[in-house]
Amino acid sequence: MKKAILICIVCAVLLAAAGGVVYWRVSVSRSTAGKPQAARSFDALQDRMDAVAAKSDKITIHMIGDVHTDDGAWPIQMFSFTPENPVQCRVLLSAGVHGNEPAGVECLLQFAEALSQNPDRYPGITFDIVPLVNPWGWIHRRRRNADNRDLNRDFASFHARESAIMRDLRRRNAYDLMVDLHEDSHVGGFYFYRLAHPDAALCRHIIAAVRDAGHPIHNGRVSKIFRARDGVITCPLWSLRLARMARQLSMSNYFRLEGCPQAFLFETPSRLPLDTRVAMHRVALAALLERVTFGSPAEKSPTT
Repeated sequence: MKKAILICIVCAVLLAAAGGVVYWRVSVSRSTAGKPQAARSFDALQDRMDAVAAKSDKITIHMIGDVHTDDGAWPIQMFSFTPENPVQCRVLLSAGVHGNEPAGVECLLQFAEALSQNPDRYPGITFDIVPLVNPWGWIHRRRRNADNRDLNRDFASFHARESAIMRDLRRRNAYDLMVDLHEDSHVGGFYFYRLAHPDAALCRHIIAAVRDAGHPIHNGRVSKIFRARDGVITCPLWSLRLARMARQLSMSNYFRLEGCPQAFLFETPSRLPLDTRVAMHRVALAALLERVTFGSPAEKSPTT
């Protein structure tokens, strides 16, 4: 009897850990407490996206789906960039899964703007860039979507329209690398989740680049379950599978399990100024892309 109880406790702990593979804390947006915050302008964001596409014949904008709420219909859009050189690597960049984390959105807008001005920066890499996965949440400065769902816990159930749109994007396309950009209000430095990725040297390179740029690195707990060791949280493949079983799967975990051999989730400290958080994301992303592994996604196993 005692052995059975012990097994149940161990299983419960593992499932709890899996449910928090990204991080486990009470998912309450700051904007839900006190007075509502002023909405962000979706029109201004749309103008920036249109300007990027207008400047480059290598970048196009696609609407991959839309979300209907009581206060409007909001498109989820994607930049697609195709280089002159033969494509050797397909990369998906995403942000704005949590609407109260604007640094990733700004980072990807700046990344697309820079790419339109310097299309030869990453030869052989094609980019799909979804700068805003949760438009309603971003407009209203809320972590969750209009139905009060945390999208980054919905990629096993797909109750939310936004999650289903990103699932369908994955079904249409195979990627060599996926990076999802987030923020954390509980830490003072940059860190990231290494999702079943075997290249420890690459991870150290990313952290070194952020540190060398003068930014702090988080070392220690990020939740009751997870601890960053010099900025890196290592999540083995079995933990992602358990998260799926617990129906608490994040978007980056989903892409990793569905065949993307390289997946990362970057976190910047939201207590720092916005431009500092954006700079952290951009430095980390550049360090990763300069050492990205080329190869056909179709040739890689989804269980590596």
